[in-house]
Amino acid sequence: MNEEIIVAVYDTKAHADAAVRDLETAHVPPEAISRHAGTRSASGAALSNANSGRGQGFWSSLFGGEPDHDTAVYDRSLESGSSVVTVRVPGEHVDGVTRILERHDPIDIDERAASFGLGTDRTTIGAAGTPASHEAVLPNGDEEVIALSEEQLTVGKRLVNHGTTHIRRFVVETPVEENVTLHTERVSIDRRPASAGARVDDADFTDRTIEVTETDEEAVVGKTARVKEEVVVHKEAADRVETVRDTVRRQDVEIERDDSTSRASGATPMPAATSRPKI
Repeated sequence: MNEEIIVAVYDTKAHADAAVRDLETAHVPPEAISRHAGTRSASGAALSNANSGRGQGFWSSLFGGEPDHDTAVYDRSLESGSSVVTVRVPGEHVDGVTRILERHDPIDIDERAASFGLGTDRTTIGAAGTPASHEAVLPNGDEEVIALSEEQLTVGKRLVNHGTTHIRRFVVETPVEENVTLHTERVSIDRRPASAGARVDDADFTDRTIEVTETDEEAVVGKTARVKEEVVVHKEAADRVETVRDTVRRQDVEIERDDSTSRASGATPMPAATSRPKI
């Protein structure tokens, strides 16, 4: 994997702490972040925990090559009490890490080098986090292929439940009343005297029994069920056209040609954060 080392110098400890904190929040591995701080003793002598006992070999081991003028700027800045934050990241993450580092007010390496009377010769990171100039080393000889990807929008369909309709049949009892005429028959017995002096020639002096039935009507209730109403349950289907809007990404290239005869003169302007390809 092609890795690069991004370097930023901060004059205050608070800015360096904030930069490291934001890098960790952005899920940059802690082992990829290195911080080197310089402090001053009570007498004003500079103490640096970055180059103490390491010398130029430390920067060579960090950047994977011979030190250039940048390391002198780093050393002088550490001697002044500044902090140097280095981040080792894959090439595709350089832009994002550079933006995080530049968010916390790093120093301008050009201006600091000029104040120290030093020149610079390095790969610079522009204001938008893209390399302003780059000396390409083609690993395959005469050419290197840069793949440009493009997203395509694919729209599918899925069934979404927007609710369920429940139909429940239940019984409702309603009190009703109706008037009905009922017939009643009762036996009534009256005794009265017969006409005086009536003569009976063939009197029947035998026992006799008469039975008379009494009747009484009562209401009889019956119920008849008939279909009064029908409830029809069905689903209505309809089609609609919906416009799906989204964004797709594609990769492009920006080609910038540097026709300067020499980049070692130190005349190239450089901003705060720098990036070095890992060798």
